[in-house]
Amino acid sequence: MRERISNVVLQIVAESVGTRGEGAYLVDVKVKGNATSRKIEILMDADCGIRIHQCAWFSRRIREKIEADDELMDFAGENFDLMVSSPGLGEPVIIPRQYIRHIGKLLRVRYTDSEGEPAELSGHLLDVSFTEDGKGWIVLKQEAGKKRKPTSAAEGMTLSLDQVICAIPEAEL
Repeated sequence: MRERISNVVLQIVAESVGTRGEGAYLVDVKVKGNATSRKIEILMDADCGIRIHQCAWFSRRIREKIEADDELMDFAGENFDLMVSSPGLGEPVIIPRQYIRHIGKLLRVRYTDSEGEPAELSGHLLDVSFTEDGKGWIVLKQEAGKKRKPTSAAEGMTLSLDQVICAIPEAEL
């Protein structure tokens, strides 16, 4: 059912051109509880960050689609909770497109180094690039004062997205 709900959201996203939902994309769908207390959590984002009015717009459209589908209503139950929100600060990056939104921001990245060992660094995301075949890279400028030698302002550490285990946006103090 999670996949069916994802398909409903993707359909609404595709139909949102020229509406309040334009530019948003699906990050994740989580379904919790049983039919008597079902909770459906949908994470949405946009390249410039999703706004609360967009989340409300998607919530109304998604609820309408679920309520119009007998099979989804049987699954969700009469009193299901639907929450549409954006990933919050401290939530890991789940899909590659989310990196675009975090350019210039501080990330803590766990990755596999060239010897295959896990490593971690914190730095500002300088650039993100994707190829047509789906591969991607990020470039981070490591923060000064960490164990490793900091990179210069002009250069950064390039990591293939295949190397990234987890990337978490952090607050800058």
